[in-house]
Amino acid sequence: MTREQFIALVKSEQEALRGFLLALCCGKRDDADDIAQETLVKAYLSSAGYRDEGKFRAWLFTIA
Repeated sequence: MTREQFIALVKSEQEALRGFLLALCCGKRDDADDIAQETLVKAYLSSAGYRDEGKFRAWLFTIA
């Protein structure tokens, strides 16, 4: 996966990820944002291993 492909996928899923994390963090935005940032860094570092076998959203949420 190229950097541009990763960015495009993240842009399409970032609001869903934030909503998911806000729910997990009981509405604590700072905590949700911290986890989202950590998730995106881990996802980017692992993006070479991503296989387009499933949805990117599911893969991203699993990392989160």
